[in-house]
Amino acid sequence: MQFSVGDVVHLIAYPSHRMTVIEVDGCEITCRWFEGAAVKEGIFPLHIIAKEFQTQTPTVPA
Repeated sequence: MQFSVGDVVHLIAYPSHRMTVIEVDGCEITCRWFEGAAVKEGIFPLHIIAKEFQTQTPTVPA
């Protein structure tokens, strides 16, 4: 699976743990997330990360 900076992802084992991709480097991905008010950051192997699928809301012309 292809990941890009800004993608919203989660750990496969913890789907409710949403994170934002800040760097993709070879077989690793760096993500940031919130735990309460604290910002956390971690580096994970690509094979344990899955992309969040966000539905597109239709835009209504003005």
